[in-house]
Amino acid sequence: MRIALICSALVLSTATVPAVASEPAAPDKSVAATTCYVPELIAHRGGGGVGKDPYLLENSWPAFEKSVGLGVKVLETDVRFTVDNVAIIMHDDALERTTNGTGLVSQSTYDYIKTLQLDNNGGQVPLFADVLKYAKDNNVSVWPEYKPAMPNPTWVELYAQLVKDSGAQVVVPSFLKPELEQFKTLLPGYPQIWFQDPLSGLNVKPSDVPEGAWAGLINVVLSNDPSIADALRTSGITLYAWYNLITKGDDPAGWAAMAKLKPKGIITDYPEQYQQWAASTTYCKAPRKQKAKCAKLPKKLPADARVVLLKRTCTTNAGKKVIVSVSGKGKKQKGPKGKVSVVTKSSGKVKITYKAKKTSKYAAFKKAKKYRLR
Repeated sequence: MRIALICSALVLSTATVPAVASEPAAPDKSVAATTCYVPELIAHRGGGGVGKDPYLLENSWPAFEKSVGLGVKVLETDVRFTVDNVAIIMHDDALERTTNGTGLVSQSTYDYIKTLQLDNNGGQVPLFADVLKYAKDNNVSVWPEYKPAMPNPTWVELYAQLVKDSGAQVVVPSFLKPELEQFKTLLPGYPQIWFQDPLSGLNVKPSDVPEGAWAGLINVVLSNDPSIADALRTSGITLYAWYNLITKGDDPAGWAAMAKLKPKGIITDYPEQYQQWAASTTYCKAPRKQKAKCAKLPKKLPADARVVLLKRTCTTNAGKKVIVSVSGKGKKQKGPKGKVSVVTKSSGKVKITYKAKKTSKYAAFKKAKKYRLR
């Protein structure tokens, strides 16, 4: 994926999907905590994060092989072309950041590229065709972003031909809508991924998402406005959350925060750590129970009477105010300093409910009882 100050992605799938293209599988149940919702794991740039460096082994054979060995079912990666039209796996056009070479991929021959070594003992630069074959042989899905910024019909056609010839499960990504239109013609039926730059607008509405789309949003967008997740899901749109180097949060605390928004998957640079987090008991820890000694329900409720429910403002052990509601043949009456009473009628039924809102650490408080007036 391209790195922007803030990045997000919208994933567009076409209506008809061939046998070679399918929605990524569910998370491995062996690492999914049984009492928690664990979003599907997708390995960003092959899942090359090590230690504090999310991109230490990005787009390398060690990254791909380790992720697949862990049971990862979806590999996100990047594709570029050499000057002699060979498709390789590389995020940047410049070679300096990740290899011992110099210059641009687009101006280098493959004969030169294959002499290079990826940093941190990453080995040779992988060929796109080899990664597709590896994915097919291991029954994993690939999201290979076509990286060249300038239009090149030859490269676009070669990319499409490699995808078709591979028989692998492929989702076709791009930031550029015209590029996606080209791939829709060249690769009919394959899902398409549209990475939307949120600098053009951080608010994503369901109406912004093309029909049949998945939606993938950077963590800070969802953290800033969690209602976006609910709006997309209510509209039947599948949601993914992901991270980049600048926005941070690609860690257990960040994953837990995103998981609460119920995305279909999380795109992370750290697949092994993600699995360890998913299997942990700390994420599954139940919220604490709110209590309120001042919120006592009457044992009985007489007819034609006024009964005090709360003598004064009542709060729970989480500091949340207890709210009283009365339904049926009774009426709530407020007094000074938070005092609450119920005035009953001559006959019928009354229901009294005490409630307090949940917090980040405490579950919602609720206590209710039904009465028959006598």
